[in-house]
Formats: sequence, structure tokens, C-alpha cells
Amino acid sequence: MMPILRRQGAIVLCAGLAGGPLFLCSLAVFGALTPGYSHWHQAVSRLGAWGMPWGLWFDLFGLLLPGLSAVGVALELRRQLRALQADTRWATAMAGFGIMLAFTAVPADFHNMFRSAWTWVHAFFVLGNGLVWLVVIPGCTQVLRTLGATRAAATMFFALGYLTAAEFLLYGLLPHAPGLVQRLMILTTHAAVAWMSWTMLHLPQPRRAPTDSRRPADSRSGG
Repeated sequence: MMPILRRQGAIVLCAGLAGGPLFLCSLAVFGALTPGYSHWHQAVSRLGAWGMPWGLWFDLFGLLLPGLSAVGVALELRRQLRALQADTRWATAMAGFGIMLAFTAVPADFHNMFRSAWTWVHAFFVLGNGLVWLVVIPGCTQVLRTLGATRAAATMFFALGYLTAAEFLLYGLLPHAPGLVQRLMILTTHAAVAWMSWTMLHLPQPRRAPTDSRRPADSRSGG
């Protein structure tokens, strides 16, 4: 059973590597198919908003699936911690972050803005996933060390995670390119999740306890 679980975990972690590329490819493809859309000036949310020609497809491939890949990484992190009988609360919190990231796929209504419940729900998940992400970074850094990751690998995850907070300051430096700053922050978040996946894929496998092959013989001779 354990080799099967390890193989399944490896598949989930490989999927975690794909979140950023899938988001980026979706931006490129559906942005090109949407007349007048500007990656420089317009928010990612507008590409998946109600009324956009390819909105629901972008929500699926650009937001929902990449978010679910982060959920998968968090669940595999939790599984490995449980196998060590270690605290799983930070992995559970990261799963919550991934769920909120996935549900940014709920389309906003830019015609009615905050007169629409759709926009409120979308805004909740957009703001909520960012705040939860900043909270879980230190704890997830520590649990990577618990699983046997090197200090350098855990520190890289920590640095990538909080780089998004530094990138937020670019909104003030680049006031005419808010769309570009938002894309950079989302890609950096996916890069941190991918780094966690990569780190976990390269963790040393726990050794099995040696079995005493002499025991059956001893029991037979003891009669």
C-alpha cells in the first residue's frame, strides 16, 4: 500500500509543478482571443468575468485548476506529516489557501460591480487567499524541515512566499501597469507552491525498519 501511496503522491506533486505554467498559458491564449484585453492595464479577473467571450474557459484553466493543484500539494504535505505523526495544522491551512485560490474562478460582474453578489464572492476569495497565504508561509516552511528538507530549500520557499508582499509595493511604483503587477504576484505564488512540490519530490525516502528473518526459525527450533 505504501508504494502506491508514494506513487499517487508523486503524481499530485508533479501536478503542483504545473499550476504556474497553466496560469501563464491560459493568460496568453485567452488574452489573445479576447479583443481589446490588456495584460498591462487590466486585472486578471476581467478576463474571466461574466460577459467575456472566453471567461468561463479562463476561469477553469487559468484559475480553478491551478488552485486545485495547490490543494493537492497541501493534502500530500498533510499525508506525509500524518505518516510521521507530526502536527498537520499548517498543511490543513495551506489546503484552505488552495481552495480559496481555486475559487477566485468565481466570475466577477464588472457591469454591476459591487451591486452584484458575484463580485462580492469573487473579491472575498481574491483578498482571502492572499491573506491566508501570508499566514501559512512560516508554518509551512517549518513543516518542510520536519519532513527532512534542507535549510536552503525551506528558506527558498519562505523567500518566494513573502516575495509577493514585496511585489505588492510595485503598485505604487508602476501605477499605470496594475495588471502587470498582479500577474507577477500570482506567478510568484505559484512558483512558491511549485518549489514546495519540487522539494517534496526530492525528499529522502524513509527507511523501513529491518525485519528479523531469524525469528521464524527460532520459533520452530524453540519447540
